[in-house]
Amino acid sequence: MAIDGLAPSLTSGLTLPAGRSGEILRFGVPSGKRFEGRALAFLDACGLQVRRESDRQLTAEIAGLPGVTVIVQRARDILTQVTDGKVDIGITGMDLIGEFGTEGNELIILYEDLAFSTTRFALAVPDSWVDVTTLSDLADVAATMRERGEPLRIVTTYPRLTRRFLYEKGITHFSIVPVEGGVEAAPSVGFADIVADVVESGVSLKENRLKLLRNGTIMRSQACMIGNRRSLANSAPKREVTRRIVELIEARQRAQDYYSVTANLRGTSEQEVARSLLASAATRGMRGPTVSRVYTADEVAAAGGDAGDRGAGEAQGEGRPVAHWFAATIIVVADALQPAIDHLREVGGSGMSVVPVRYLFDRRSRAFEGALGALGVPRD
Repeated sequence: MAIDGLAPSLTSGLTLPAGRSGEILRFGVPSGKRFEGRALAFLDACGLQVRRESDRQLTAEIAGLPGVTVIVQRARDILTQVTDGKVDIGITGMDLIGEFGTEGNELIILYEDLAFSTTRFALAVPDSWVDVTTLSDLADVAATMRERGEPLRIVTTYPRLTRRFLYEKGITHFSIVPVEGGVEAAPSVGFADIVADVVESGVSLKENRLKLLRNGTIMRSQACMIGNRRSLANSAPKREVTRRIVELIEARQRAQDYYSVTANLRGTSEQEVARSLLASAATRGMRGPTVSRVYTADEVAAAGGDAGDRGAGEAQGEGRPVAHWFAATIIVVADALQPAIDHLREVGGSGMSVVPVRYLFDRRSRAFEGALGALGVPRD
């Protein structure tokens, strides 16, 4: 079964797995050193493990999620394929959308910030330009070169973004030298005067004797998830699979800032323990603590095995409250973890365990609800 618009070598002889509906969601995952390893690790952390027989295989499946075929290709090609509807959803970069996206097309953003491949696209000049540190200084250089009848030459793989940024900053006398990758060496060999480049660590710039302008950031970028408007609007089965993918990503992203804390406390009732935790903002949790009775072996033996039939805080035959052990669990934001532990200690907490929250689902997926709104489709 071939996929329209993709190279025959990629899909030749391929049988794609179908979900219950028989429709297949085509999911573009980026290749290349900037994206591939991070994208696969990110999806795996979200519970979306991409399975393929070898690193050279250009198609794959997602474990436990039928009805999806992963297509591995360049991030820029994913943008084109999703826009054209040949791939349904995919991961690409916001900088690529800014440069190569078109107004009013079939592209929608399903999840804007996947929190990896974070970069900035910025202007850099030679280190030897010691007096050029800001855009204002660069404007002076461009004006001086104009008086000599020479344009300021800027080498970049993103001419559209670069041109728009400089025009907005009032710099209009320049020429763009478009290239495909590897722009850092251009000034040293006389191919251009300055560069507009994607920067992560900045090491490559330093190795090529370049420095960033202090206010020369054109845009900040990161990996994002996109979808084809028409494909998703016209297929409820594809929307449902997309919802599952988006929800897992959203729940995983939301969970990054939270911990689940469980402690043992003594009290006469669940209400008393809850009050002691609600007394501090650090131990109120997201909606309050969950408190449950802990039955020790000694208590059960002393009560003849029927401890659960009596009131938690009532001594046998005497009607006066006694203390029992309770387990209290709260979900706390990372910044409040130490204050929460401190307060639990103050109220007699012991045996405190802390585990990262892997997923944190809400009543509905905000990201997917936003996507439905962009599609003009009522909530399923």
